[in-house]
Amino acid sequence: MCPISPVPKCRPSRPRSARLTAALAGLALCSLAVPECKAAAPNIVFIMADDLGWNDVGYHGSEIKTPHIDSLAEDGVRLNRYYAFPVCSPTRAAFLTGRSPLRLGVDGPIGPSGALPLSEHLLSETLRDSGYQTFLAGKWHLGIDRVAAHPNERGFEHAYGHLGASIDYYSHVWIGSLDWHRNGAVLREEGYSTDLIAAEAVRLVRGRDPTRPMFLYVAFNAPHTPLQVPDEYVQRYPGLKQPQRKVYAAMVSAMDDGVGRILAALREEGLDRDTMVVWASDNGGGRNVGASNLPLRGAKGSALEGGIRVPAVVRWSGTLHGGTEFDQMFTAMDWFPTLTSAIGVARGNREPLDGVDMWSALHKGETVERDATVIGVGGSLAVFRDGWKLVQARVRGSGTVETHLFRIREDPLEARDLIGEHTEVAEELGAVLRSTVRGPSVSSRRPPGARRARQPANQRAEETQPPWIERVASE
Repeated sequence: MCPISPVPKCRPSRPRSARLTAALAGLALCSLAVPECKAAAPNIVFIMADDLGWNDVGYHGSEIKTPHIDSLAEDGVRLNRYYAFPVCSPTRAAFLTGRSPLRLGVDGPIGPSGALPLSEHLLSETLRDSGYQTFLAGKWHLGIDRVAAHPNERGFEHAYGHLGASIDYYSHVWIGSLDWHRNGAVLREEGYSTDLIAAEAVRLVRGRDPTRPMFLYVAFNAPHTPLQVPDEYVQRYPGLKQPQRKVYAAMVSAMDDGVGRILAALREEGLDRDTMVVWASDNGGGRNVGASNLPLRGAKGSALEGGIRVPAVVRWSGTLHGGTEFDQMFTAMDWFPTLTSAIGVARGNREPLDGVDMWSALHKGETVERDATVIGVGGSLAVFRDGWKLVQARVRGSGTVETHLFRIREDPLEARDLIGEHTEVAEELGAVLRSTVRGPSVSSRRPPGARRARQPANQRAEETQPPWIERVASE
């Protein structure tokens, strides 16, 4: 069955709404494919960086050179108030479910045990069931301990990369075991993971079925630690003296080159105007690993702006106004309702979404009202409402909780704490946090091996145990 009918390349262009109506109503005609045809519905390419801060892209004035990401920002829409969650797994869960990761129990990084609840319906499943080819290249981090939690069982027809939190960029080892696969089979492959992920994405673009639209999720592990990169990239930054910043900048440049190869493949395949491209970071940069979130306050793991407000761009040539800035709040939870609304696909999710459909705002400039929005993880939470932002964070080692209140639109640097001046507002927003639904935790903040010394730059991690997938299969 093919619910999206092909449209001949030579057919005159019709308004997108008419094309989608015809495409999604074309189930009975799916066997009548016309030769030399292309998919009627638009493609979606979603590219995610890992632990990249506000001040780590060229278009924000960084010393790090990111010409390909900058080109997306120049040709697309910059999401100036885009909010992810403070760490990896919650953002990925929010993106793929459209629901609060706190509700799902994904309140921190998922370790070797635990997974995104199998009852959740994912964006990849909705798109697959609507006729899309669904591809993943890169990092999963939503469950490794059982096959049912792996991407091939969660709506992705093709999946490649690693399942856990982080890997050695060269040996592809995580906590002593090889974590590298293609479609659930152990893969032993030489190469720098950033390059390999980009190469797989390019292969998928070139080898796709042109009669079906494509959803390609590219989840780079860069620039997450360990700090590893080919020397040729380090040589691009002779002026950077701080060693970690220098290697980190080189890792970002390697990722940017990968983005450039993917964008070039789309151009060469003639897909520019038929593809929505999204690029975003999954959370703010980490402390003491070379990242920079300046001028924002805070870092990875924190619900202060530096931990959750991250660079993001969306480009859809001919549909969205390029070279513009979008100043309404947009969150990782909003992608599921927004993308499905943009392409005219019915969502298969039976549970209520926490994300907001922002398509009319992006496409037509309309103002979208939203209720109180909660962003954060177990130790650091923020709630946004009516221009206010309340932050509650546990102080490490003390067990106490600090509370801050900001007028975030007027004070994005969180320089003026108004907690003592507006106690009623603080109490109201605190009540919102207390009433936030939180499922049983599936996360592990300290997986086995997490207390080990930080891996030195460019020192390869060695295998000491069987590959993760073999261990899962045997257990």
